[in-house]
Amino acid sequence: MVCLNDLNYEILLRDATPDECEKLIRDVCEEVYFVPAGYKIYDIPLIGSEYIPVGTRGSSIVFRFIKPCIGLFVLEVKDAQDEIERLRSGRDVIKET
Repeated sequence: MVCLNDLNYEILLRDATPDECEKLIRDVCEEVYFVPAGYKIYDIPLIGSEYIPVGTRGSSIVFRFIKPCIGLFVLEVKDAQDEIERLRSGRDVIKET
């Protein structure tokens, strides 16, 4: 399993609400997808009760991440072309139009 600390990421937003995270992702990303709770990015499951927004920006992937006991963050992982391709081809993924 990949550890988040092993990835080249930047925190775009911290201590946010789910709505604030979704708004930021929609504002900064060229493409936005909604994935079911438990969807994995780099084998890291995304936690949530419904569909979770994930976006692409160039070759980066942008997503909401919950760190237990700390809260919600929006992270941007750079050089994520493989994950972006997997996201685009996912059956259980909904692309925002």
